[in-house]
Amino acid sequence: MKKLFSFFFVFVGMFFSTKINAQDIRIGFPRIEIGERPDENSVSLQSMNVQVEIFGNLAKTTTTLVFTNSSSRNLEGNLVFPLPENTTVSGYAIDINGKLRNAVPVTKVRAVEVFESIQKQNIDPGIIEKVEGNNFRTRISPIPAKGSRTIQLSYYQELKLDKSSYQYHLPLDSSKKIAKFNLTTKVFNAAGKPQLVETPDGSFNFSENSNIYEANLSKTDFTPKKSLIINLPKSPNNVESFVQKNVDGSFYFYANLLVDAKSQPKVWSKNIGIIWDNSLSGLKRNHQKELEFLDKIISQQKNLNIEVSLLNISLEKSRLFQIKNGDWSELKKYLENVTYDGGTNYAKILPTNLKADEYLLFSDGISSFGSNIFNIDKPFYTIASSPTSNYGVLKMIAQKAGGKFINLNENSVENAFKQINESSVQFLGIINNTAGEVYPISTNDVSNGISIAGISQYPNAKLTMMFGRNGKVEFNKELDLSKATQNLEISKIWAQSKVNYLELNPEQNKTEIEEIGKQFSIVTSNTSLIVLENVSDYVKYKINPPAELQNEFNKLSKQGFEQKETRKADLLKNAIAKAKELKEWWKKDFKYVKPKYPKPVADSVLVSVALEGRAEGIAIEEREVSADIQAVSVTAYGTTRRESRASSANMLVTDKKMKDVSSASVPEIKIVNVKSDKEYMKLIEASKNPYQTYLDLRKDYAETPAYYFDVATFFFQKKERETGLKILSSIADLGLEDAELYKMLAYKLKEIEEYQTELFITKKVLDWRPFDAQSYRDYALALQDNEQYQSALEYLYKVLTNDYSVEIANRDRDITEIIVPEVNNLISLHRKELNLSKINKDIIVDIPVDIRVVMNWNKDMTDIDLWVTDPNGEKCFYGHRTTAIGGRMSEDVTQGFGPEQFMLKKAIKGKYKIETNFFGERQMSISGPTTISAEIYLMYSSGKQMKKMITFQNNKPNSGGEGILVGEFEF
Repeated sequence: MKKLFSFFFVFVGMFFSTKINAQDIRIGFPRIEIGERPDENSVSLQSMNVQVEIFGNLAKTTTTLVFTNSSSRNLEGNLVFPLPENTTVSGYAIDINGKLRNAVPVTKVRAVEVFESIQKQNIDPGIIEKVEGNNFRTRISPIPAKGSRTIQLSYYQELKLDKSSYQYHLPLDSSKKIAKFNLTTKVFNAAGKPQLVETPDGSFNFSENSNIYEANLSKTDFTPKKSLIINLPKSPNNVESFVQKNVDGSFYFYANLLVDAKSQPKVWSKNIGIIWDNSLSGLKRNHQKELEFLDKIISQQKNLNIEVSLLNISLEKSRLFQIKNGDWSELKKYLENVTYDGGTNYAKILPTNLKADEYLLFSDGISSFGSNIFNIDKPFYTIASSPTSNYGVLKMIAQKAGGKFINLNENSVENAFKQINESSVQFLGIINNTAGEVYPISTNDVSNGISIAGISQYPNAKLTMMFGRNGKVEFNKELDLSKATQNLEISKIWAQSKVNYLELNPEQNKTEIEEIGKQFSIVTSNTSLIVLENVSDYVKYKINPPAELQNEFNKLSKQGFEQKETRKADLLKNAIAKAKELKEWWKKDFKYVKPKYPKPVADSVLVSVALEGRAEGIAIEEREVSADIQAVSVTAYGTTRRESRASSANMLVTDKKMKDVSSASVPEIKIVNVKSDKEYMKLIEASKNPYQTYLDLRKDYAETPAYYFDVATFFFQKKERETGLKILSSIADLGLEDAELYKMLAYKLKEIEEYQTELFITKKVLDWRPFDAQSYRDYALALQDNEQYQSALEYLYKVLTNDYSVEIANRDRDITEIIVPEVNNLISLHRKELNLSKINKDIIVDIPVDIRVVMNWNKDMTDIDLWVTDPNGEKCFYGHRTTAIGGRMSEDVTQGFGPEQFMLKKAIKGKYKIETNFFGERQMSISGPTTISAEIYLMYSSGKQMKKMITFQNNKPNSGGEGILVGEFEF
């Protein structure tokens, strides 16, 4: 397999500006990372070519980027960026054999599955997908060693109206030199000469030819220090319209016009509430604009009461500020000194806690640590000032009870205040029955200007648009399509307008969003664009290719191309065989035979020798393990889980369904805390105020997940659970739809018994990666933790009844070895509460065991081994999978997420040692070191079952044959 190392190219500044009002998080232009280690000398932006075309209030931007890799290893690239509101990603291409190849649409989860399956075959795919909010991510594999890779991205954007001009903004300010830089901008049919507000270079100026204004800039070794900002005059009486003909004779149309209607001032309550999102992602908001916006409201109202609540993973009790004569200095100082930390959970906003009459919600619309659904019965005005905001969620909240969404990120403070402070007219629809599917829908507020898209039956139709308030028409505007221009892909603009509406209820409209994305080749929350290297891959995975490959695709398909996608769908059959095998193993009476002669102490050396050469590029090295060992007596099931909750890493997990047993019969387990040896932990541990030290140091580790993980573990061990959970939850704000980060969170949440949030997190991973068996298993076990036993059984069973790509199935080895015992564990503990009618009876076996150890990890393409040494000194591991006393180890997982499992039916007296060996990983990622979860069960599936869990990170990878001690216990 070719070596791939991920680099993350966070390309925010290029497409949209952001003001980072904090010392902790930086989003720049551009930043390259390989895992946690910057590698700016290896990968660089060699060439950048930007083509901008502007038609009225529509702008099409096409950017071509060439990356060079000076290192001797292939890199897998991620390019992550937010785009403005009402933006349509309409094109994506990467170079294949020296020529750009256009991407084609495919269902989002299918795109990831195909991408990863092909990647495992050493073939070069690429995808672009929409992640949380209006954020987009491309995945390019590979950037070849000592070579280059080209990508091209095109998007349409509806420009915002500022007074009497539309404004186009392309941030270009960078601290990095670009070897070849080219920028071309054309403005068609302008009402007047475009005004340059800011340019990347003083020589960039417009010239006019046949009513087309054009400006060009070409530079070598150029470091742009300024952005491109253009004001485009809008004629008050001019209606700009565009049409695109359809095969059935109908036309997609798009039009924008000014609406000069007398507004009515908003009547504000004297009791206003502010919910201020102080999660870690709140650092990305433009706090200066937010405070200026508040100043406008307060200066007008003069005297009012404002209740302020801070929101992260909890909603703090509100604090009342009494404003007199417009003096809000105390409130302003309070907001300026807010501490930003933790994830976000909108579900903590409860109606019973909302005492004010109306609310201003300052947030990015991303609820990273809980559901974004909550009930309100009061107007919510949602304000977005971060470019990474989820506009759809904020609009949904605002529309619930008569509020408004304010995009402060893309509007001036003056315009934003005007929008919220005035009762605008509403677009009430079109009179003519010759047009349909018009978006935005009626009752949409109109502030100064409006853009609409729809389908007309006739090319020269005259449409009458209605405007008014509360359903009552006050005036009409006429739209004459005979004057429309026909040189744009208006169908894509219309499709995006409809998707924007459908995404107000994304789950309900999931199928329709997916269909629209695939038909119109646009990126949506359910549809991605993918590029494959070989025509045979398009045939194999049943993906319709780009036009230039269509003939060859048809030829291969017609010839009955033999290589079809292989799916593995016989896991249930395997599970039946595995159940039989396990039962036979369980029935066998293992008797230890003492060796005739003494055995030398050489196990560890032999294991090291066995490991040597097993993974490419991995050497064996000696190292010290920094570990504290604490003796903890594990109580048997009998008390409720909530009574046994602890706040350290050494917690007990019990189940109130189990019988009580005498503590005298319970083994003692010694838990090993694998401590971080990072310098920051030494400083925090020595501090008199550890939390403040954590905040002070955070600026240097702001986007390092291991930092939050280590510090959270420290606070859990200090029994400061609330602080630890808040710090841990910050990991959810570090990446958008990052399954590795969320799996890391899920393991730790399970360990500390934060079961409700564990359920939310594992469901997110399942939504993102339904093609992984582990996604179903993790979610099923979270359901079991939440006492939803029937659902847990059904999702575990889905692991066996789903089908998988052969590459992913091979990666997972024989996961039935793990699933069969877990299914039967549920049945043995909760049979009376379960409906087993849909479960194949041949997998139901009674196989209680004295010892079961399961190890999971959060990264793909990673090789971690489980070792268990029994009292006789016999080590059970991948190279020695059965022991004399009956221990058995599951198959060795060398490329996937695990899990690996050890079971022993009858334990002999003596000490058992559990270790993990980190053999190596074939990728680096933003999630940092691999997170490992080890679960220790005693008397598994019996009336005396006990469970112990520890979660830790491997901070010393590639350790070869030396194991990390996880725990010990003695029967």
